[in-house]
Amino acid sequence: MKLLQYARQSLLALGLLSAAFTTLAADYEWNAASPVKVPSSNANGKTVLFDVSHGGTEGNADWVIDGGFSDFADALVNNGYRVEEYRGVDLNNDGLIRYYDDVNTPSNSSINEAIITYSAIQHADVFVLAESNRPFKTSEYQALEQFVAAGKGIYFIADHYNADRNLNTWDATEVFNGYNRSTLSKYNIGGEYGDLRNPGNAHGWLAQQFGIRFRFNAADCKTGVSDITAAVNAEGITQNVDPILMAGGATLAITDPTKAKGLVYFSTQDSVSRWSNAVDAGLYFGGRDEGPYVAIAKSGAGKAAFIGDSSPVEDASPKYRRQDSGSTKKTYPGWTDPGHASTLSINIVNWLATPESYTAFDNNNGHVSGEATPTPKAATEMDDPDNGNPWSTPSNGYNPWDTATFANGSFGAPLSLNGTSTPPTDPTPPTTGNALSVTEVLALNNGTAVQVIGTVTEAVNGIYGLKLTDLSAPNQYLYVKLESSQRDQFNPQLNPAIIGETLLITGTKNDYMSSPGVRSVTDISITVAPTPDPVSNNNYMSVNDALNTVTGTAIVVTGYVTQEINGIYGLQLQDLNNGSKNINVKLESQYRNQFNPQLNPSIVGEQIYVSGKRDSYMSAAGIRYVDDMGIVN
Repeated sequence: MKLLQYARQSLLALGLLSAAFTTLAADYEWNAASPVKVPSSNANGKTVLFDVSHGGTEGNADWVIDGGFSDFADALVNNGYRVEEYRGVDLNNDGLIRYYDDVNTPSNSSINEAIITYSAIQHADVFVLAESNRPFKTSEYQALEQFVAAGKGIYFIADHYNADRNLNTWDATEVFNGYNRSTLSKYNIGGEYGDLRNPGNAHGWLAQQFGIRFRFNAADCKTGVSDITAAVNAEGITQNVDPILMAGGATLAITDPTKAKGLVYFSTQDSVSRWSNAVDAGLYFGGRDEGPYVAIAKSGAGKAAFIGDSSPVEDASPKYRRQDSGSTKKTYPGWTDPGHASTLSINIVNWLATPESYTAFDNNNGHVSGEATPTPKAATEMDDPDNGNPWSTPSNGYNPWDTATFANGSFGAPLSLNGTSTPPTDPTPPTTGNALSVTEVLALNNGTAVQVIGTVTEAVNGIYGLKLTDLSAPNQYLYVKLESSQRDQFNPQLNPAIIGETLLITGTKNDYMSSPGVRSVTDISITVAPTPDPVSNNNYMSVNDALNTVTGTAIVVTGYVTQEINGIYGLQLQDLNNGSKNINVKLESQYRNQFNPQLNPSIVGEQIYVSGKRDSYMSAAGIRYVDDMGIVN
């Protein structure tokens, strides 16, 4: 029996082709359908696109709309925006977006799908680039230029210099500026990337297009950067904006005040200091001479906005795990913390999304020009004091250019679909043969040592426990008291991604929170639920039962094929005994030719079985991560 796919990447990426169970990190779906958030009312007809094609999920960053930027995304939805995640272009039409290193291996250029093209982003009104950690091609810079020339807006969210989160020697200040800080010859990449060495002056792509560059500094101002430009001189953006937190961030330097102007600067009263891990002085001039922390630009028909730190924009709900180690991320609750940039960021997006006919800040019609930064590039910024080295040395086999080395649970982890990569070997899976169901444990006396398997559904008693639900009977549950060392990973309040996971828990049956529970827990493992071999109808779940199964549960379902869903990508399965009960099935590429009604009309009306995981598909009850299908004779 093939292993049920545990969020597509868990199997395909890790190469577990013949095991009944496996220890896995928190459930993730980075290469399933990209998340979209839509307002339920007051829609303004505008779309904001958040890019993750070039980073934003490396290290502790988690700048996705259903993770560390979810508060930002939800606030935009509340203001009427449609919000989407952008991952790249599906060049081979298989429903997935894959990254292949085309910097060090130019021959991968034709297959690397984690790219930006104008045709792929042109439907949006605002494009958010948050801590891009891989360099852009010449064609990608041109796509961004075309986007702005069409009257659209880009929001550049950077961080301090050397926020090289994926350890590839590139951080967002360098990617956005259009060159690495180093002058080493290896950054004259050539081909589609060209010469990306430090030019030794304040020029570069960002300066040429928007009259501004990110400095290579790194400063703290945790009490808030407070010199805020009056709204009347800031296109109204600073209305109701308070001092903005800087927790290890960069400023900018204005090179053309007719294109760019600052909104937030260091004041003489601000408590500004060098970030403790800065590679150089960290703070070059201080005050307004350091350049703005937040700025905007008007370049022809379009617009841009810039902020030098992600901390005041993010929230404390990361979705993914670290790519280098697989450990749980910690993000800062900046969106709601004093010194947050929530009002500022919403005002910025509103301005970026509004086309206006003026083309520069030239003091005409109230569009006040900016203030040129006296020294737009300090002498220390002319070369890299780290001599082109990454923030730290990658370890444990991690290679930032090779997704096959990315840890399970991280965005971009490897896929071995059709043999496109050779994934690492997963640890030895735990033995679950003696595990009891939640229902079976409920029948035992208190004090009985148990090993129980079930699904995590919610936190219990704050950060101290969790609710474990029976895999087949969602109304049956236990409360599990977590030991202090187990809370960060397994408590849903501290790690929301754990909800829906199947856990194998060893402990003692005892009441917890005045309900049946498990205490004195000695071991917890994330695993995959056992699935019966599909031999007869007795081994199959009905569609009706599947509809009542907890999300995340591994199931084998039988029913009649009725129609295609989402073109060639899915089908609808109808209950054998109740024609009004249907569930959507997302088809993996290897099953489409035989089981998709559009590709094979004769499959309609056939009784089939589907082995997969209960989830949602096309905004309805569904089955995803299908690892086995067949016609029931």
